[in-house]
Amino acid sequence: MTAPTLWIIQSRYLKTGDELAAVTPLHRAWLDQHYVSGLFLVSGRMLDGTGGILLGHADSQAQLEDVFKDDPFVVSGCSEYTYTPFTPVKRGKAVQLDGVALVE
Repeated sequence: MTAPTLWIIQSRYLKTGDELAAVTPLHRAWLDQHYVSGLFLVSGRMLDGTGGILLGHADSQAQLEDVFKDDPFVVSGCSEYTYTPFTPVKRGKAVQLDGVALVE
């Protein structure tokens, strides 16, 4: 079995304060639908408050770009994203990924 391609998806906020806060509930609802689909594995704000990080499981950057064009943060001009692919080779027991070796 081949290991999946995972993606580190990093957002950079282009707006702050009230503008960002107004769109955040819509963005979180958008995130939820992609957690349900299995595209996103984990996400959160960066500690410095300049953006966020998502870990995703996708076949290509084109697939991610197509999904993210509908993100309310993108639609409203609140955020832009970069995508970094990697192939995991090891994992701990808290993470379930078919095709990736478990280290115990």
